[in-house]
Amino acid sequence: MNLYNYALSGLNSSQIGLETTSHNINNAATTGYSRQRVITSTAGATATGAGFVGRGVQVDTVVRQYNSFLYNQLVTSLGTGAQISSQLDQMSQVNDLFADRTVGITPALADFFTSLNAGASKPSDPAVRQDMIGKTDSLVSQISTAYRELQNQREGLNTQVTTTVQQVNSYLDRINELNQQVIKAKATNNNQPPNDLLDQRDQLLNELNQLVGIRYYEQGDTVNITLEGGQTLLSGKSVFKLSTMAASDDPTRTVVAYSVPGGGGTDIQVELDDTEVSGGKLGGLLQFRKSLDTVQNQLGQFAVGLALSFNAQHEQGLDLNGDPGGAMFGLVPPRAIRNPDNVGTGDLTTEYTDANALQPSDYKIEFDGTNYTVTRTSDGHVYNLAPDPDDGTISFDGLVVTPAGVAAAGDSWTLRPLRDAAGGLSALIRDPAKLALADEDGGTTNGNNGLALAKLQTDKVLGSGSMNLNEMFSLLVNNVGVDTQRLQAAGKAQASLIEQHTNQQQSVSGVNLNEEYVSLMSYQEQYQASARIIDVASTLFDTLLGLRG
Repeated sequence: MNLYNYALSGLNSSQIGLETTSHNINNAATTGYSRQRVITSTAGATATGAGFVGRGVQVDTVVRQYNSFLYNQLVTSLGTGAQISSQLDQMSQVNDLFADRTVGITPALADFFTSLNAGASKPSDPAVRQDMIGKTDSLVSQISTAYRELQNQREGLNTQVTTTVQQVNSYLDRINELNQQVIKAKATNNNQPPNDLLDQRDQLLNELNQLVGIRYYEQGDTVNITLEGGQTLLSGKSVFKLSTMAASDDPTRTVVAYSVPGGGGTDIQVELDDTEVSGGKLGGLLQFRKSLDTVQNQLGQFAVGLALSFNAQHEQGLDLNGDPGGAMFGLVPPRAIRNPDNVGTGDLTTEYTDANALQPSDYKIEFDGTNYTVTRTSDGHVYNLAPDPDDGTISFDGLVVTPAGVAAAGDSWTLRPLRDAAGGLSALIRDPAKLALADEDGGTTNGNNGLALAKLQTDKVLGSGSMNLNEMFSLLVNNVGVDTQRLQAAGKAQASLIEQHTNQQQSVSGVNLNEEYVSLMSYQEQYQASARIIDVASTLFDTLLGLRG
């Protein structure tokens, strides 16, 4: 009797509907969960003389309410948001270091020039001279403190890069494992989609993209993953993990490397330039490091400009003993970093010569066997320089580089003349009598040279004659502030975009509890109706049995 079959098909359909609806309700707050829906169809019909009589309902599958385009939009916007947030967190620390005009370098510089003016007015006063020593020490201390804070942030950045790469590799392993679970689940269940596993894999892809920008695509039942630059991270069952290493041109700088297959089943680690990694937290950290390079170079330019300009003027004066003035500030000369692949024994030593010509940039220096090519990395400007035949030196941008040893054609070096200059700044004069505030025209107690030193506050001694010392430091502070505001604005705009994409995605995939309650009641009524069919079938069957008696 077919009524039982009708009832059983209805009971089965409504029971699966009730279970799926309950699953939706229970996971309404589960991150990454996509609402599931039961897909049913007619079980067909039986041909009779009176026409085709239906055989009830059958459950075809349970699917996710999922739109790949909307989900990819959300993943992309979240990854971009993570990059901006990472950059902003780091840049805000730099901004906090320089933005307060009541502490730090700004007031120390103002106090330094105030003491110089006092020294020019009262050059023979021991208290004034002692105050000049103290104010000089204070300025050097504030510059050194700022450098140390930036350097600590750089070292912390190395740690964060390493930690983030480890997290990326962990996600790759988990996604690879889910790929295999998806394959197994479909193979053992008539190729039906394992919805919860697919949701978990999508959520991991989303979280991975917030660590580093990736591209992913489905191949069969698995997803393959690459960096946005194209480097393969996951293909089939093979995971090509990222790693970290010391940069070839700077051992203190932690960079990202990716794996490529080598001989004998080994992997070769290939160093990635910071510009080749974008998106997510890791992309934000590496993008910020470029900004940090600029800040440290500008701080170094200020420190070197301060030292060279004051040393040059101070050496023109006379101290209280009638002796020529010595250097007021000390600097540590920059060091060129050899490329580890260099063949020759050549090395380069560097000295500062002209503060006005200094550029806040790094340099790549290459030797072709005869001449040196110097590339300024900030703007790509190239100098083709032959060593001076009288002394073997090469000069550019306020620097003199002296080759030593025997360089081979193809050798190269990286020069960062200003990166650590602020950390190497020191105050050299400890005896107040050694301050050369006088000139040769008015005896040892006139303040003419002190007045010339004080005028360096407004003299355009930096930036090719475009800035004084105050303006140079103000430019650094303003640049940091502008970058911070730009990232804050970008973060707000991205947050709005993320909210928009989230709403769009959730309108398709999110669980609406009111809708689920309606579905729950509908499936309950269907279940009760199907159960009623069994009651009717039983009554009819009993009636038939009674007729036989």
